[in-house]
Amino acid sequence: MAFEDVMGQTMQWITATEALAALGAELASLQPGADVPESITTALQGVSAAAGITGLADLAPQQQQMVLGVIRMYLHQANDLLERPGRAPGWTFTDPVILEGWGRGSAMVPPLIAAAHGDLAEVDSFLDVGTGVGWLAVAAANQWPHATVVGIDPWTASLERARANVSSAGLDDRITLRDQDLADLADVDAFDCAWIPSFFLSEVALTDGLAATHSALRPGGWAVVGRMRPAPNPLAAAVTELRTIRGGGANLDTDAVVALLDKAGFTDLQVAPSAGPSPMELVLGQRPAG
Repeated sequence: MAFEDVMGQTMQWITATEALAALGAELASLQPGADVPESITTALQGVSAAAGITGLADLAPQQQQMVLGVIRMYLHQANDLLERPGRAPGWTFTDPVILEGWGRGSAMVPPLIAAAHGDLAEVDSFLDVGTGVGWLAVAAANQWPHATVVGIDPWTASLERARANVSSAGLDDRITLRDQDLADLADVDAFDCAWIPSFFLSEVALTDGLAATHSALRPGGWAVVGRMRPAPNPLAAAVTELRTIRGGGANLDTDAVVALLDKAGFTDLQVAPSAGPSPMELVLGQRPAG
């Protein structure tokens, strides 16, 4: 490809990158205490309007913060890739923006799980695998007000923030956090539902972890494995593959996840209908009741 063609494509991507940053900046300008010059505010709104995005101020504060957190997280993660392309694969992030961004985005998962199957509308005991900074665990405790939640994660940088976030939410009495790998789970007949994000686990870790999850679930309990939905185009697919590999996860298709659940002894295997803006697909498997 000629230099001119490379530069032409680069400039297109630069425009998209700056537009994403402008959207985040507009959301940041809406937060309490923000002081942004009127001329900049007008220009930010012009970028959003050109992209067909309106009514950001009408979003609930939590929704604004979630979108803003995701934007910041992806931009910081992209910069980490640019500055450290030789870093070995694995979840080694310590940047609080990246950690909090993933956490804020994951808060949408419990409502999706609750809607995925009738058995999951009410949950008494929930396992959050890869709890990160704890926002998914907090969302689960709010989704199922009578449930206890156990969040496990081997990454100390995340767990330290998770403990602070759980305390700030006033949920220390209902959420237990453990420094633990999924494969080391020793609970037996303990949970109604286990959330397992496959994109943070290698295929080997997921295989071993599903076996441990099967024992940890109560008879009739459900494992819910999250995977990224198929990308809409080859470029998006390649970027997803890169992001997943760099984070130490497995980019498995639906059939592969179903096969792993089946191998671990789960039955009634099914894919939940797609709902909402989440990029994730939920694959469900039940521990036999008898």
